[in-house]
Amino acid sequence: MEKDSGFAEFNAVLILFFITALIAGSVLFASSAINYSKADKRDFDEKQSAVLLLDEIIEKMQDLKYFSYDDKNNALLHSLKAEYGDYDLDFTDVSSGFNLNFISDSDLSDTNISRLLFLDNSGSAFSGWRNSNGLTTEKDEWKPYIKEETLQYCVSYGWLHKDDFDSFGFKYIAREFSTSNIEELFPLVSNFPRMNVNMINPEILRSFVTRSSFRIERPAEKAATLINSLKQRSLSHSEIADIMRVTVNHPLMGYLGTKTAFWKLEFTKSPTLKVQAIAAAIPIKNGTVQDIERYVLLERRFIE
Repeated sequence: MEKDSGFAEFNAVLILFFITALIAGSVLFASSAINYSKADKRDFDEKQSAVLLLDEIIEKMQDLKYFSYDDKNNALLHSLKAEYGDYDLDFTDVSSGFNLNFISDSDLSDTNISRLLFLDNSGSAFSGWRNSNGLTTEKDEWKPYIKEETLQYCVSYGWLHKDDFDSFGFKYIAREFSTSNIEELFPLVSNFPRMNVNMINPEILRSFVTRSSFRIERPAEKAATLINSLKQRSLSHSEIADIMRVTVNHPLMGYLGTKTAFWKLEFTKSPTLKVQAIAAAIPIKNGTVQDIERYVLLERRFIE
């Protein structure tokens, strides 16, 4: 886990937030220690080397915050993949899409969304499961409720948007921290947009743009323009706002972001050791939309 003491409190929050937990966090640490104590020095040294390499890569990711948008052709990520080509380094956006941990009641009740995602076309079965089982980072647990062809559009990592106070996720977090004060729940709750539209199938955006509550003029026309534009090239947040003829602070723009909140990193340290990790983009508190303070290590897993 992140070793910087300055993020100790933040890490504790993240552990609670992802509900896998104090238990998951402590088990990860404890099991690693046990493995190290039983492993030979070579195995220990290789894992320590992998940890240092991971820290180095994440440190070199920091300049990503200066890009106005993230996409699959990002120059910095391509540069890092080339620099660490011997390790087959790769980056994957794991926070862009429908975050079913935090999806709001209003989104669940939207027939366009519920019919797109859920086997029962309503989301009621999923809601019942989530009410009993809570939040999860394991998408496979949702398979009994999600259409096979649309599971790819769902994500289990992300920040909870401040406007989703009617969501199961917000109520859960507020209960765990004994407060519903958004300022006190930062960064778990923030104004960071829910998805990076440059990293998803743009067709799924139609249901948001055409929603009557957003009051977009000629919504079908603007949805088509946005989708066609994204099929041609990546866009910045302000460019999307221009297409929609709204400000970047419009409620719709809380969905249509262009920065990735959580990245999955994978690399092969040796033929017998692979590393998977999750890096989180920490928003700047009280900053403008999509301002990022830094990227921090959230999870780390050794695969042998």
